[in-house]
Amino acid sequence: MNELLCCPGLRVSRKGLRRIYLCDDIPVETLRSAMGTPGQLLKRSKKSTVRRVNGWVLKSTHGAAKHTLHRSRYRRHWVAAHHLQRHGVRVARPIAFVEKRLFGIILENTMVTEYLDGYRNVEVFMAALARHGAGRDTVAIFLRGLADAVNRLTGCGACHADLSGKNIFTRDGTSFVFIDLDAVELGREYTRALRLKNHIQLYDSFCDILSDTMLVPFIQRMIPEGSDPRVWLPEVRRGQTERRKRLEARRERQR
Repeated sequence: MNELLCCPGLRVSRKGLRRIYLCDDIPVETLRSAMGTPGQLLKRSKKSTVRRVNGWVLKSTHGAAKHTLHRSRYRRHWVAAHHLQRHGVRVARPIAFVEKRLFGIILENTMVTEYLDGYRNVEVFMAALARHGAGRDTVAIFLRGLADAVNRLTGCGACHADLSGKNIFTRDGTSFVFIDLDAVELGREYTRALRLKNHIQLYDSFCDILSDTMLVPFIQRMIPEGSDPRVWLPEVRRGQTERRKRLEARRERQR
């Protein structure tokens, strides 16, 4: 089975060099029109270009050798998005995945998702809550909801390598959307080391704003049954300190 036709309601269309995988309710001509529109540039790097066209985000990446030899890696976002949706985990809706091919070589791919209009990442959202003097109960509800969303993600056979707050979005503080799904692997064992890494990333996202009075229950809600919080939480704190040192050292090198 073609891994890109990973659930019902998807179809493939071929237009010139492009092989287009898209949802049944999306007209292929609408998609082609969007791909031909410059739109609003959101981000550009040597490897990729991200732009907004109306209510969609289009991320195009280049590099024929890597795309062809490691095609599953570059298809992760599309496949993971549909997997997570099927399991009740919220993501930016996957609209289409397009591969540009020539003689079997993948020259470029484009991932198309919905634009999360009105959403902010949870770090920004939490900072706004603190700035406006949100009470302890409000913050606790926010953190419980976030922990439960993370548990749904990790409980459905998905491992997210970068589960920092910058990759989780919310509009209302009660429902949460995961992005950067290129970093998601399916079917990989969620080991203790991977879980600890995620908890360090999440703790690092909030520890400058919130004290352990709020963060300890948040982390405990995601600890697997049978784990000792008296061991786990000090490991998270040590890991966060080391992570912050690495990030600061990287920033110094880039100056």
